[in-house]
Amino acid sequence: MEKKNILSGLVFSAVALLTGCSSEIPSADSSSIDKLKDPDSLMVTNDYVSQIKHPCLLHTDADFQRVRSNIDKTPWKEAYAYLEASSLAQETQTDETSKLTDGYLKRMDKTNWSGKYADYDNYTAAMHDAAKAYQLGLRYKISGDARYAETAVKILNAWGENCKGYLKLGGYTDSIPDPNIYLLAIQGYQFANAAEMVRDYNGWQKTEGFAKFKTFMTNTYYTLAMTFLRNHNGGQGTQHAWLNWDLANMTSLLSYGILFEDNYAINFSINYFKNEQALFSENGNILNAVPFMHKDPDSDEMLGQCEESGRDQGHATLCVSLMGVFCQMAYNIGENLFDYADGRALAMAEYVAKYNLVKDEAYVAGPKSQSDYQYDSDTFPYTAYTNPSWSNPVIANDSGRGKKRPCWELFYGYAQATGKSAIYCGRWVEQMRTLNSFKCDGGSGTYDPNSGGYDQLGMGTLMFAR
Repeated sequence: MEKKNILSGLVFSAVALLTGCSSEIPSADSSSIDKLKDPDSLMVTNDYVSQIKHPCLLHTDADFQRVRSNIDKTPWKEAYAYLEASSLAQETQTDETSKLTDGYLKRMDKTNWSGKYADYDNYTAAMHDAAKAYQLGLRYKISGDARYAETAVKILNAWGENCKGYLKLGGYTDSIPDPNIYLLAIQGYQFANAAEMVRDYNGWQKTEGFAKFKTFMTNTYYTLAMTFLRNHNGGQGTQHAWLNWDLANMTSLLSYGILFEDNYAINFSINYFKNEQALFSENGNILNAVPFMHKDPDSDEMLGQCEESGRDQGHATLCVSLMGVFCQMAYNIGENLFDYADGRALAMAEYVAKYNLVKDEAYVAGPKSQSDYQYDSDTFPYTAYTNPSWSNPVIANDSGRGKKRPCWELFYGYAQATGKSAIYCGRWVEQMRTLNSFKCDGGSGTYDPNSGGYDQLGMGTLMFAR
């Protein structure tokens, strides 16, 4: 299948590690962006708010009922035991907002900024606290024990009270001094999902604490997402940013919209996925996120080539994680994006899952040689693509290939619930449930203590197993 637009990329060479992204958006002339139509005039709008029945982000009441009814059975039993043992999920946890010395969140390059701001990378405080609040929220919703909700609310209230938003400096495009700041968006959907689970605790959503938390979310994640999705740091025309940057901000915006019942935010993010016009034709659009579809030579499935598969596998698997979150949240308000455009989202997960599969005997230690992977990179279906500053002639076969990322259970759970085929996500699920010592996919920080280990919330075996 031919792609409608030439893929564009960024002047950046990355080693594929299971870590967050480095600075990779160059400064650019915004004139081409300025000439495009305002996306508001192109939006197809729907009333999504009427479909919201809280909790309604990643998890619904039906999901929690399913987990509670299966809590003594495998694999839920093992997954819940893992959650109970998690250091992040204890009622003794406290917030880390004291790391924001001036009250502003920062995710900035060490070389350029550490001399000016000692807390240049204080986003790790949000990274940890969002994971804590999420896991505490899960314990509350599953066990009914108010101690966990109480601690989660205290953490969320601390962010509403102590964080002023992200750092802005004059003289830079949109007052963003370092484009890495846009990656703060990854914690947007995580905070939102935590808040969604405890919104009913003691009527928290009607309190001053919740109002301040909304202000924090608005000043930080909503503003960042809308700024990025509208102009991509000044932009260089369409498809300037890598897919994970679009997905991070789309997912943050969608979660904000559902949590706070903001129909504009919901519509903007879903238009970004579906609409092909003007500013909506960036890589977050599903036809650009999955530009090529391939017939799987080993099954009847279609495999969807990820826009970042020619870059490195650390980012390709990150895209799977973010795409899954985005589609699941939309699904829970009545918008099935898993199936949209010939099922490209699920096909992308299958493509990345298959390419990254390692043999069982190599799973624990991780791949050491090409013989440890289940499929050969030289014959794997792939279509080369090129853009003005980046060429991806072959599928990336890098050190990030085969790394563990807890993102497969969500897609596999959807496939099981809807009768779809997801062979390769299923194989990852099987490996994580049987070859991990804890018998589930794990959660934040399980496979990497740095940012890459917190890019996804995990706990998929517990919440998405069918």
